[in-house]
Formats: sequence, structure tokens, C-alpha cells
Amino acid sequence: PDVSALQQLLQEHRPKLFFTNTVLHNPTGTSTSLAVAHQILQLSEKYGLYIVEDDIYGDFHPQNATRLAALDQLNRVIYVSSYSKTISASLRVGFIACQADLANRLLDLKLLTGLTSSEINQRVMYQILVEGRYRKHMEKVRSQLEVKRAQVIRALEECGLSIHAEPAGGMFVWAKLANDKNAAEVASEASKQNIMLAPGNLFRPYQEPSSWLRFNVAHCEDDKVFELLRKRY
Repeated sequence: PDVSALQQLLQEHRPKLFFTNTVLHNPTGTSTSLAVAHQILQLSEKYGLYIVEDDIYGDFHPQNATRLAALDQLNRVIYVSSYSKTISASLRVGFIACQADLANRLLDLKLLTGLTSSEINQRVMYQILVEGRYRKHMEKVRSQLEVKRAQVIRALEECGLSIHAEPAGGMFVWAKLANDKNAAEVASEASKQNIMLAPGNLFRPYQEPSSWLRFNVAHCEDDKVFELLRKRY
């Protein structure tokens, strides 16, 4: 995140909780640097802020990326993740790491609200993990995404779009239209041809106009996407 903007918001609103993707952020596909991570933790201490580190895309990263939870040792950071993106959304198995007293309270809250989990799904995921299948599966997925990501980035650049930053992994590419064109208008035109695009305004709290688009490389197999961008934009 923009640390200066974050500090300004903390001073103005004094929030108690901050949610963030530090690894392969949605929608930009970028990851938080070590220096920025330390700055975020310093702000959390200064303003009494707790951080929920949503690492749902972290396993797509090919290396050991920086995690706030590791630096903070779960003092003010609550670490959450899931296998919904890497295995299947229908599996509905995830996990949380936090201070022991908070974990007990969250467990009580889960039981009180009736949010039960399927034991068989949890056991299936456990076996996948302990038998090493998950590691092998992710190695294959990361390799496939690396090839696809390079293809999509090359195609977008040929269409005149600018790439924010080439991601180290994952499925997202954040690209800007030439001449500050309105991405929402482009997405609307694309939808008329049954092409679904994610304009940048969808990722802004007040839906401000944006010239940025998020592309999921796993769903860019249809050449119509690039034909539209090449001809019209």
C-alpha cells in the first residue's frame, strides 16, 4: 500500500483493523517489499491498529515472499489464508494464525454463529498436504501461470497497454489503457461481445473513474479480448 496515504487515513479515521494482501495483491499482482512491511508494522504499533493479512494468493508466489505475520510474530497481525484459489472454492477449507487468546475467541464466535466446516473436506485437505500432493500441484500450477502470464503481458503490450509491474507469480496483471481512457467504458463495450473485463473503478471504494484494467491470465485464452483492445483502444 501507499504508506503515506495509509498514515493519513489512520490519523483521520483511527480505524482498528486493516485488511491487506501483502503477497500477489489483488488487483495489481504485486507484493509488499520488506521496507514497506516494516513501515506498516510501525504504523500499526503507533496507532493501535490490528492487521488482517489475507494471504489467499500467497502460494502462487514462487519464492518465500515477505509476510507481515512472520515479521510481527502475530503480535498485531492476524494471518488468514485458504485453499479456495489453489484447489477449489467448493472445498471451503482455510486457516487462521493469531494470538492464542484471540484464536479461542474466534473459535467461540464461529461456533455461536453456526459457521461449521465440513470435517471430510478438512481431512481430504490434510491428506493432500501431508502426502506432498499439494506441493507438487502448486509447482505445476505456478509453472503454467508463468508461461500464461508472459503471453498475456506480451499481448497486452502489443495492444498498447502499459503494465504496472510484472508480477513474480499469480494470475493477475494490472494494465493501463493508453491516453487515460475510461476502463469502465471499455468493459461495458466488451460486455456487449460477451467479454468480461474488470475495470479499475471496481477496486476503488467510491468507484472513481480509472484507466486501469485487471486481467486474470487464467481466463485470457479467448483472442477476442486482445482483438477488441487492439482495434478499439
